[in-house]
Amino acid sequence: MSDRTLKPVQIASLLVSTSCGTGFLLGTGELALREGMVGCLYAVASALGLVALAACARGLSITRQSIWTRLDQIYGTSVGRAVALLSLVWMTGVLAAQIRGGAAILTLAGIGPTSALLLVDGLLICLSTLRLSWLAAGFAICMLACNAVLVRTLFLTNGLDVWLRAPVQFLDGLQGATLDHTGFTVVSVVLMVICGADYQQFVLAARTSAMARNGCLLAAGFVFLIGLLPASAVIAASPVWHLQHLADPVQVIPVVLIHTLPGHSANTASTLVIVVLLTTALGAGCSILRAMTDATASLGPRSTARPIWSRVVPIALGTIVALHGKSLVDMMVDLNMVYLTAVGPLVGFALLNRRISDRCANATLAIGSGMAIAIYLARWTGLTRIPETNPLAVSFLPLLLIAVLLWRRSTACRGSERIRDS
Repeated sequence: MSDRTLKPVQIASLLVSTSCGTGFLLGTGELALREGMVGCLYAVASALGLVALAACARGLSITRQSIWTRLDQIYGTSVGRAVALLSLVWMTGVLAAQIRGGAAILTLAGIGPTSALLLVDGLLICLSTLRLSWLAAGFAICMLACNAVLVRTLFLTNGLDVWLRAPVQFLDGLQGATLDHTGFTVVSVVLMVICGADYQQFVLAARTSAMARNGCLLAAGFVFLIGLLPASAVIAASPVWHLQHLADPVQVIPVVLIHTLPGHSANTASTLVIVVLLTTALGAGCSILRAMTDATASLGPRSTARPIWSRVVPIALGTIVALHGKSLVDMMVDLNMVYLTAVGPLVGFALLNRRISDRCANATLAIGSGMAIAIYLARWTGLTRIPETNPLAVSFLPLLLIAVLLWRRSTACRGSERIRDS
C-alpha cells in the first residue's frame, strides 16, 4: 500500500476489520459471561488505541514510514531482523486465539476436544498454502453477518436497552474491577494499536493526513459500538437461554447465534453457525500463519523441508499457548506485552528522535525480551503470584528501567554516535 489512495471510510473499514477478528468476537463474549459488561474492556481499549493512532496520524502521514521502517534505517538490518523475529511472539498469541476458538466451535458439532484441536491445526497448515483472497472476503462477510444476528438477539430477548445502557454499565463495572489488571489490558492494547504495522499501513496509504485522522476516529467509533454488541447480547440472552451452564465459555457466542437464527431445524442453524465461525477463524488464522511462516523460514537454511517446518513450528507454539486454558483475550494481551516490553524502548527513542549505538540497541532487545519472557513464563506456570496479581507494575517495571538506562546512554553517546538519515 505505497500509494496514497485511501479515503476516510476505506481506512475506517480496513481498521475495523483488523481490530474485530474471531478472538475479538468470541473473547468478548467469553469474558462477558464471566465478568458482565466489563468483558468489553478489550474492545474499549482497541477503540482508545485507534483514537491514539489518530493523534499519531499526521506524523506517520508526513514521514510515510512505519515505526519499524525507521528502526531499520536508524539501527541497521540486524535490529530490523531481531524485531521481525520478536514479532513471532505477539503473532503466536493471535494464532493461539484462532486455534482455541476454532476448536471450541468444532466441539459444538460433537467432535472431541483433542480431535477438534488437531483438525484445526491441520486445516490451518493446508489452507495457508492456498491463495487467501477468497478467505479475506469471506471473513468480512461472515463477521458482518454475525453482528447482524447479534442485533436480532437483542430484539428476541428484549435486550436492546442493555446495548443502549452498555457504556454506563461498563463504567459501573470498572469500579469493581482490579485497577492493575484493567490498566495492564488497556495500556498493552493501546500501545499495540499505535505500534502495529498492520494498523499503520492503512494510515500511511491515506490521501492526506486529515483523512488518515478522520478514518481512525471513524473506526474508533465503530469498534466501540461493535465491541459492546457481543457482551450486550450475552448478558441479555444469559437468563433466557441459561448460558451460565455452558461447559466452555468460549462457545457462548456460537450458542447465542444458534438460538437466534430463524428456521425450523436446530441442526441446520447449528451447522450454519459452525461453518461461518470456523471460516472466520481459519481465515484469520491462515493470514497470521503465513506471516509467521515467512519469519520462521528466515531462521534456517534453505531446504526441501523448510515449507513444512516453517508452518509446523508456529502451529506447535500456538497450540501450546491455546492449551494453557486462559481466556482468548488474555492469550493475545499477555504475548502483546512481551513483545512491547522488548521493543518498546527503541520505539520510544525513535519517536523522540533519540539515537543510541547499534550495539546498545541489540543489547536492549536481548535484555528486554529475556526479562519479558521470564515474567510471562512465571505467570504462565504459576511459579509466583506476584506477576499475576500485579501485571501492570511487573510488566512495565523492566521497560521503565531499560528506558532510563538507555536515556543516560544516549545522552553520553549523542555526539559520537553514527547518524543515519531517517
